[in-house]
Amino acid sequence: MKISLHNFFYPKSIVIAGVSSKKGSIGYELTATILKYGYKGDLYLVNPSAGEIFGIKCYNNVTSVPESPDLAIILVPKQFTEEVIDECIAKNIKYFILITAGFRETGSEGEKAEIRILKKIRKAGARLVGPNCMGVINTIDDISLNATFVAEHPETGNSAFLSQSGALGAAVLNSLRETGIRFAHFISVGNKADISENDLVEYWSTDDNIKVITLYLESFTNGKKFVEILSKDKKRKPLIILKAGKTSGGMKAASSHTGALGSSDRSVEAIMKQFGVIRVDNLNDLFNTAKGFENFPLPAGRKVAVLTNAGGPAILAVDEIEKCGLQLASFSELTKSELRKIVHPEGSINNPVDLLPGGTAESYKTVIEILLRDEQVDSIVVIFVEPVMVKPLAVAEAVNSVESDKPVFTVVMPLPEFWKEYKEKFPFGKPVFRNPEDPAVVIKNMLEHHNLKTGVKRLKAKKIKRDHLINTKEGFLAQAEVLKIAELYSLPVIRNREVS
Repeated sequence: MKISLHNFFYPKSIVIAGVSSKKGSIGYELTATILKYGYKGDLYLVNPSAGEIFGIKCYNNVTSVPESPDLAIILVPKQFTEEVIDECIAKNIKYFILITAGFRETGSEGEKAEIRILKKIRKAGARLVGPNCMGVINTIDDISLNATFVAEHPETGNSAFLSQSGALGAAVLNSLRETGIRFAHFISVGNKADISENDLVEYWSTDDNIKVITLYLESFTNGKKFVEILSKDKKRKPLIILKAGKTSGGMKAASSHTGALGSSDRSVEAIMKQFGVIRVDNLNDLFNTAKGFENFPLPAGRKVAVLTNAGGPAILAVDEIEKCGLQLASFSELTKSELRKIVHPEGSINNPVDLLPGGTAESYKTVIEILLRDEQVDSIVVIFVEPVMVKPLAVAEAVNSVESDKPVFTVVMPLPEFWKEYKEKFPFGKPVFRNPEDPAVVIKNMLEHHNLKTGVKRLKAKKIKRDHLINTKEGFLAQAEVLKIAELYSLPVIRNREVS
């Protein structure tokens, strides 16, 4: 039986083999990052040529370390990796992160070396992340571990992010200040010699600190195992995957990158749809969808209201809403009459509601509250383009002050300084989206996961079919029942009205 992955993210002690005093080297930068972000456990450094680094004693080898650390991080040149791993195994260490590159991704000789290491790891009953990876992060306060060589530490969230590509993982970490992405866990798996996406999806499903699982993959290690995991986990957390290598050229590039064997994109798409995995096309959608699950209530349905102060962005939002199989909500007459009292006479009270450039923070808040009371509205997309007379921070504050069990997504298209101001004023506030198309993708993905996870709507649909077929002589469903079933299955339908 394989051991838990717990100590990769929650180690009480770490040994780093290959630490360096040379600034700019991976051995220096990774150790500096661990210290910078205040890792709470015991840290042991191994470098036979240095007495101390960062004011911490260095040991000649792993064998000399006074305890058996929970986790070994190995940064030594490739030719020394097997020797260091032997020392770690002799020290009864069970968890390894092998940062060193030059293995399967380089050809047959590298692959042979990787196989030898894997045999040692398995014989010892241990687990290995890598090789050719960039490490792990756990932002939770009790641990506060950033064991990567990227000196950007995510703010604590409830998402886990796996990146098969170290460079892409580094790029994501480097963009945190601009994107506002938050993680609980991050891991770069590199060549996936031992630990793969299958192990991590299975582990994260049991970790209460993780609410949403996000993956960047270039290949699936064991598709059959992946399907088994999805089949067993009936209460699965949202699983969002960006799978690269859709085209033959992309698959070839993935193979040369980490030595990965690409998977047929048609097969990947079919499996994801069957098991309710959310597949996205880009990093923006990957993390926006994760933000949706972390920060907003689930929409009850597909009917969306759009509130804006500018026509162009609203049109883009509506296009994406329909492209995603969602619907523009039709407002009740009561809603329209209430809107008319607030909206400028030249502004629209239909969907999208247009406050025009003079729309104030107060008018935004009032209109949102009116729309939330309409039973035909399941979610709201709020768009604000910064004019001269109204400040976006005031509008964002007004939107954030509205409490509802319906999700309200805010898109702000401001001057550049807004993002820093918003983060300072609302360090733990709801995320603000940058593009008018973003919320529609998030709503669609949240609905698809919820519907496939619960199966509630399918049960309701079966009940409608059963009740009406049993209780009618005709033996078929009327149009009203068919439309209701289509809605329960989240199928888009044209607007319709029954007349007699």
